[in-house]
Amino acid sequence: MSSKRALLASSLAISTTASWVVGNDQHPAFAEDHLAGMDADPDQEHIAQEAVIQYLNPISQVAEGNLAATVETKPLTYQVKNGDTLSSIGRFFGMPYEDLARFNRLENPDFLEEGQQLNIPLVRKWVRLKFGDTAERLAREYKTTKELLLHLNPDLDKATYAGQLVAVPQKVEIPKQSSPVPVEKENRKNQMKLVKGSVVHFQGSYVFRWPITGQITSNFGWRHGRMHKGIDIWNAAKSQTEIHAALGGTVVRAGYAGTYGNLVVIDHGGGWVTYYAHLSRIMVSKGEKVSTGQQLGYMGQTGRATGYHLHFEVRKNGKAINPLLVLK
Repeated sequence: MSSKRALLASSLAISTTASWVVGNDQHPAFAEDHLAGMDADPDQEHIAQEAVIQYLNPISQVAEGNLAATVETKPLTYQVKNGDTLSSIGRFFGMPYEDLARFNRLENPDFLEEGQQLNIPLVRKWVRLKFGDTAERLAREYKTTKELLLHLNPDLDKATYAGQLVAVPQKVEIPKQSSPVPVEKENRKNQMKLVKGSVVHFQGSYVFRWPITGQITSNFGWRHGRMHKGIDIWNAAKSQTEIHAALGGTVVRAGYAGTYGNLVVIDHGGGWVTYYAHLSRIMVSKGEKVSTGQQLGYMGQTGRATGYHLHFEVRKNGKAINPLLVLK
């Protein structure tokens, strides 16, 4: 800094300090009014403003070296709380829930678990406050909300000063991802057609029926840090509840299978397979042809099960999909 600049910065800092000592009730940023009375030399005004900022925030100036904004590379994160939905989280961060689902590769956007951590396609962009800046003005300038700014800067509504670093949200590009449910050509047999973007109907013979009636006690998706590849259905009749084939096909497995307990697996052709787990009793055998609605056995709690229920899976080409998308 030239001797002229050093002298100006020094005198400005001294006059500011003196005002605090004698009890001047004017805000420390009164220097802006003082500067307004100086000659309208842009260079001098810029020097004076830098001096005020450096005096009020000297540590950050030394650490950062300049007034330029910086952008972090690590996305924001959010821990799911009780009552949260992907839609409500998306509204808070200013984006469609579909973007959140795609960014986190969620197979079932309707299933969130308390404590689950989501990555948000936003990063912090650090900018410096100017004289007169408020949370409302920043929200308008950076096309966000005051609530999100306060989430990123909890002290923003308290005493602030020109030159202070604050974080504003900046969107990051979301990698393109193919749909988890493939769509067949229109004239192909057993075609799948997407309706309203989420519900899937099957033409021809591919209409999956509910294997039992009852109450869903666990949905498809992440559960306790592990992927739950099906749905659990409970019925008050417990071991007297009959389990039926959701669609006709060939039994490719019928017997005990570790954590699945007594398991029946049916191959329906076209890459479609259904699983029926935790049965108390199996009434079909491997290689047997079964029809839609045929009884396969009875509900049980064999294998790793916390109580009586049917664990039901639907797989397409070896990949588990949400049964609620295909059941009718």
